[in-house]
Amino acid sequence: MKKLFLIILSFCLMLFAVSCQKNAIPSMAGAIDAGNEEAQLVSDPLITDPNPINETQPTGSDNEAVSAPEADTGGNESDPTHTGPKDPYASIQNQSTGTTSPSAIEYLYEEEISEEEIARYASLIPDEYKTLSYYYPEKAKRYVKYNELNPGLGYGKSILYVNIGLDKPFYSNIKTITEPDRIDVLVNKYNKLPGSFSPRLVELPSELCAEGVGKQYLRRDAKEAFEKMHRDAKEFGLNITAFGTYRSIQVQNYIWDSKINSGRTIEDVDKLNSRGGHSEHHTGLAIDVIKNSYVVESTREFEWYKDNAHKYGFIIRYPKGKEHITGYQYEPWHLRYLGVELATSVYESSLTYEEYYALYIEPGMRSCFNAHPKP
Repeated sequence: MKKLFLIILSFCLMLFAVSCQKNAIPSMAGAIDAGNEEAQLVSDPLITDPNPINETQPTGSDNEAVSAPEADTGGNESDPTHTGPKDPYASIQNQSTGTTSPSAIEYLYEEEISEEEIARYASLIPDEYKTLSYYYPEKAKRYVKYNELNPGLGYGKSILYVNIGLDKPFYSNIKTITEPDRIDVLVNKYNKLPGSFSPRLVELPSELCAEGVGKQYLRRDAKEAFEKMHRDAKEFGLNITAFGTYRSIQVQNYIWDSKINSGRTIEDVDKLNSRGGHSEHHTGLAIDVIKNSYVVESTREFEWYKDNAHKYGFIIRYPKGKEHITGYQYEPWHLRYLGVELATSVYESSLTYEEYYALYIEPGMRSCFNAHPKP
């Protein structure tokens, strides 16, 4: 009897174990799936992103761009006054605070200076430079100090470089752009887009995109110009494709933070990666063509577009040998849309866009502001 009881007990225990194992299998599978999903969510922006270096960072924006673009309504996006303040000088205004990462480590260098001090420093600057359209009396002290540190430049270039912001470290004395939809908007390490900025975008046809990069988006005017350049290049047997286009500020913040969290220093990351709000890719006017690699320079496509892109409204935004001005390494693949007239002027000047903007665009804005001051 006792033996029979033990047999029955063993049989019941075996049935119970089998039942537990069956119930455990789906839970284990779910845990594995959840783990894979979590890993994919974390790593996708770094794995799928087509832009591994410099200003054209890994974006991971293929998925981001699907939901991020605001529907295009057919408006004239080339109109500088399409949105934002009507005052042209208001396109850049001082940012007084930095409260979010990475802006929390920004330094502000604007300083109060009396009329007497302005006059004292201005007296040290030769008169011929004070007649320049891009000479601003309130910056006289900075002009003098920078020229003292760089006597070989001469006052003409010292004044220009100070106006760009180069007398201060990159990502300091940052100004927030208040007319981000302007076709000539200057986005760099001194000028950032508002955190809420989201341009109206249209999707590029798949045949205009490099293989495997996913959906790509540009502003309508930039997209139409790129389509024309692509078609015209085809007539010469060339295939100029979009490798990377729009990237949201949120994705750029994620990229920057992930680089810091990987153990790299802020200084190291800033040499290669834009901070959120400071990338031209946020505007929908920037496009990385073919591949973001220096192998681009060995292609027939590069040989053609380096001398013809301006005819369609594009410039090579980060030229060779100008790293100290742009803050980014040479990027032969990174094109910026400015419209045909402006792009041609920049191309023919052989200047960086920072230099051209400080020499010709900003003075015009100031002149207009002085002619029509705010009440």
